[in-house]
Amino acid sequence: CDDWATYNKNWKLAKKCLDIFCNKFKLKGLLIGRKGCELPTGCSYMEKQSTDMLNYYDLQKSYSKAKFIFIPNEKDASPRVLTEALSHNLACLVNKNILAGWKYVNDKTGELFSDENDVSQAVEKLLEGLKNKTYKPRDYYVENYSVENAGSKLKNFVYKHWGDRINIPEDKVKYISLEFNKKDFKTCKSSVL
Repeated sequence: CDDWATYNKNWKLAKKCLDIFCNKFKLKGLLIGRKGCELPTGCSYMEKQSTDMLNYYDLQKSYSKAKFIFIPNEKDASPRVLTEALSHNLACLVNKNILAGWKYVNDKTGELFSDENDVSQAVEKLLEGLKNKTYKPRDYYVENYSVENAGSKLKNFVYKHWGDRINIPEDKVKYISLEFNKKDFKTCKSSVL
């Protein structure tokens, strides 16, 4: 309970927020990577639902069981779990003081909060949005950050700065992506530019 994640994931603030989640809102949750750590009084359910760090595949499965992801991080800029959760259609509750990643949070994806003093208002708004199904995190993420969309922005950047060094005409390139096995690749509802 006193490791790199304690600092990076902002465990100090997380505990203050968990106290509110458990005692004011009676929320239950899966607490990943904090097994055996002291929790606020009233969070006994989370003690049973705390795990050590999960491997990638178990973490992916856990998204399907959640209503939203809570990210109190500040120094852990733009954590991968945020974009993974959005891709799994999970709304998010994110610390607005995070170094990076706040750009993914808007009225379609979730809510921002500053600290334990305003987290209640953010949770109320988040729960209301979940109840009314106003969040569409996956749709937003795919529309704005998919391979084709982000790859088109990357293409424009590369051609703007190094176009004179590229031997493929710009009008023949739709987008640029990192190399990975694209066997049977199908875009996932991304907007085609």
